[in-house]
Amino acid sequence: MALIGKIRKHMWLVIVALAVALAGFIIQDMTSASNRGGFGSRTTIGKVAGQKIDYIEFQKAESALYSGSSDIYGRRNSLWNYFIENAIMDKIAGANGIGVGPDELAELEFGTNLSPIVQSFYRNPQTGQVDRNQLNEIKKAIDEGTVTNPEFATRFNELRKQVIKAQKQTKLINMVSKALYTPTWLAETMDKMNNETATFEYVKIPFDVIPDAEITLTDDDYAAYIKENEVKYTNKEEVRNIAYVVYDVKATLEDSLKLKEAITLLKSDFSSSTNDSLFTSTHNGYFLNNYVKKDEITGNLKDSIALMNVGQVFGPYMDKGQYVVAKLTGRKILADSAKASHILRNVADGDPVQLVAAQKFIDSIKTAITSGAISFSDAATANSQDPGSAAKGGDLGTFAPGAMVPQFNDAVFNGKEGELYTVTTQFGIHLIKVGKLTFKTNEMKYNVAYISQPIIPSEGTQNARLDKVMAILETTKKVEELEKVVTGEEKIEVAGSIKKNDFNFATLGSGQTSRDIIKWAFDEDTDVGDVSSTAYTYTDEANYVDSKYVVVGLKSTNKAGLATVESIKSTLEPLVKNVKKAEKIKSKISGTDLNAIALSFGKTTAKAENVTFGSASIPDSGQEPLVVGKAFALARGANSSPIIGIGGVYILKLISKTPATPEQGSFSQKMQLTQTARSQVNYRLMEALKKSNKVDDNRFAFF
Repeated sequence: MALIGKIRKHMWLVIVALAVALAGFIIQDMTSASNRGGFGSRTTIGKVAGQKIDYIEFQKAESALYSGSSDIYGRRNSLWNYFIENAIMDKIAGANGIGVGPDELAELEFGTNLSPIVQSFYRNPQTGQVDRNQLNEIKKAIDEGTVTNPEFATRFNELRKQVIKAQKQTKLINMVSKALYTPTWLAETMDKMNNETATFEYVKIPFDVIPDAEITLTDDDYAAYIKENEVKYTNKEEVRNIAYVVYDVKATLEDSLKLKEAITLLKSDFSSSTNDSLFTSTHNGYFLNNYVKKDEITGNLKDSIALMNVGQVFGPYMDKGQYVVAKLTGRKILADSAKASHILRNVADGDPVQLVAAQKFIDSIKTAITSGAISFSDAATANSQDPGSAAKGGDLGTFAPGAMVPQFNDAVFNGKEGELYTVTTQFGIHLIKVGKLTFKTNEMKYNVAYISQPIIPSEGTQNARLDKVMAILETTKKVEELEKVVTGEEKIEVAGSIKKNDFNFATLGSGQTSRDIIKWAFDEDTDVGDVSSTAYTYTDEANYVDSKYVVVGLKSTNKAGLATVESIKSTLEPLVKNVKKAEKIKSKISGTDLNAIALSFGKTTAKAENVTFGSASIPDSGQEPLVVGKAFALARGANSSPIIGIGGVYILKLISKTPATPEQGSFSQKMQLTQTARSQVNYRLMEALKKSNKVDDNRFAFF
């Protein structure tokens, strides 16, 4: 009580202390905002075309539209592009009177001319068709104001924004593409290029006639190549080059034997099991209840299946990195394909009330069909809730075993032609009419149940591997030190030209671990030469074990501009080697006799006939634009000097050139060129607009 009294007596000190602390937070926030590049707001993830992109809005859209996607960074990158394009479209649409009215929007969302975005979100994966029933229910709920699910409302509103943006973009693309045309002079020039032909003899000396062992590359060689191709190898933003070592985590022999022993102990229970579906699902296996040909079976089981009795268990054997035990559950000769029709009544999420109603409905239709009151085709057209097949009288066409869900597949391939069968699947209740069953080979097919055990490292093996890596990190703080401790299978590799918002790292793919490595490399506290104190873990997501530990170090940094040798050396190596090989090949060529030159390299002379300048392609050699261009520049009967092409070094001798026959007005050429140019607007216009609108990208500060 005395303490409380003292606090009350000196309350003004508490208030002052709180005020100072609050001021500190404000100053810290202002400083943090400054450090984020002057964006000035904790939630501004970027700016484009004078419009801020707010992280809260970004998160809301991500949660609403992509919550089921496992590729988190891929979806964020796609969403970022959407926000950038949407900001640009808002600016252009406002200035050019481009909009989307209420009636037009309704048509795009629920009409006969659905937006591609709506189609992708509401497509039935089983039929490949848009789920019109679901769309109609959504429209009804919106029209009647009965939408009560806030998550659905948020999702649909975000979807609507994308539909509007896409439609505005389509209108802009149409405006620009319709304005494009081809002038007559260009059409005539292109017509000449595409129709003038040349025939020439040539010798192609592939680069691989010079072994790699004869080639020594220096940094000067790489630098010269980069300089010659500077447009291709110029960085638009700062990049970092990361040295890394991958330590794979593999099962030991002891791990493997223990796993084999464990699955062997299950053989007896598997053999006596009367519910193979349940047994396999509870022991990391599967039972598709689907008959397959012998050639479709893998592993050692393939050679033994024909000799097994039904109910017999085989294994364990190794197949695709797993120990497998297989049980033959059935064998029979089945049709190789079937033709069938169906009537579907949808049931949402296995709802029992809907299930009973659907079953009664199907039973009544079946009675009407069998009594002759209505044909199956007419009943399907009038009553099936599968829009794709209903329009065709329920016809599903011809399909192979396994193409349909198991219950449907079994009813058809175990059924009789012309018979009706009722089955329940995850989609609802089906009334199936089996059409024609086609037997081509009368080959025996087998039904097999499997249990499997992946050969994975034990927890002890994982820990031992991690301990080794951590021991290396304890004594290795710099990249040059890392080079001294790498031994055995491991080697230092370099991931070059990494940008700060990248989410793919080297050959290790995308994901949180890759992103963490890149964020470390761009952290303001990371200096060139540093080795990260973290052992980055990549996980085998299917088996929940660590598969790789990665040690990384920041090897170098390159500002925006011409790429350095170090940043792209590994990428350029084969290209620069070919340049050096070409120099060696050229030095060995003497004289102008093509046959003699070919013979000296163990090659033969070839002939290219009626090659056009526009195609730039040589038969049996593919695209060689420089070689073809040189051919057209030669005089008849003249030989070329050695030409470095894409696939090797060429020497040519022009036999003849046939001029193009002028086309009056080149009208068809004009139309073709115009159509080609217009078709490219769809993907090139927005990229051009992004370049012309300054984009401030602050994603790195958020994820």
